[in-house]
Amino acid sequence: MKNSLIVGNWKMYVTSTADAHILATSIRNGVADVPWIEAVICPPALWLSEVAEIVKKGAKTKIGIQNISYETEGAFTGEISPIMAKEMAEYVIIGHSERRAYCGETDVDVNEKVLAALKVGLTPIICVGKKKKDAAPTEPFKQLEEALKNVPKNALKNIVVAYEPIWAIGTSLNADAEYVAKVVTKLRELVHTDTAILYGGSVKVDNALSYAKKREIGGLLIGGASAKANDFIKICKIWSEARDIK
Repeated sequence: MKNSLIVGNWKMYVTSTADAHILATSIRNGVADVPWIEAVICPPALWLSEVAEIVKKGAKTKIGIQNISYETEGAFTGEISPIMAKEMAEYVIIGHSERRAYCGETDVDVNEKVLAALKVGLTPIICVGKKKKDAAPTEPFKQLEEALKNVPKNALKNIVVAYEPIWAIGTSLNADAEYVAKVVTKLRELVHTDTAILYGGSVKVDNALSYAKKREIGGLLIGGASAKANDFIKICKIWSEARDIK
């Protein structure tokens, strides 16, 4: 059975090198013997080097970056090129709803970043979602369609998709697992059979099992709870136990 991805997006919660060191070390050690999962840690860019050194010592942990530019180099103050990111990271989160809302990222920007990531060998975690709870799942489907423009079919197995309903992010209102499974099935029409499709949106210890029980869902993208080592490790263990083939 293929390992599930459990991605921790630290966002801007970890505000010191010492805290980043402690959190990364705790997660690396805590998931070291957890089967059926691969943990991806996405710290703030400033702590990337520190965390990468810690993570590479663990067989179950990988490193991701929260954002990249689609430009490879040049006069772009404050940006991080995919070439730079590839030096330390294996994954990159692209198109998160917070980037779309606060930084004005468009579907075109997301597409260009996906292409740039794939070009250097980074695995893009493409975030899609809908704004209103009662809206049809056409919005995330359209976002994914746009994100995959000009992506070769043979590269689709090298991407990850994260369905994150915007109304659920940071609200403590997680989406129903049964509904998420249906959306994942719809999104899979656009990708490879091996493409991991994750769920994200107020994922916590007390609701992780509901998603783990749905085999359509290939893992989780965790926000705030990933900045708490005990919670993140517990979620990884809950997922692993639910997916154990024994």
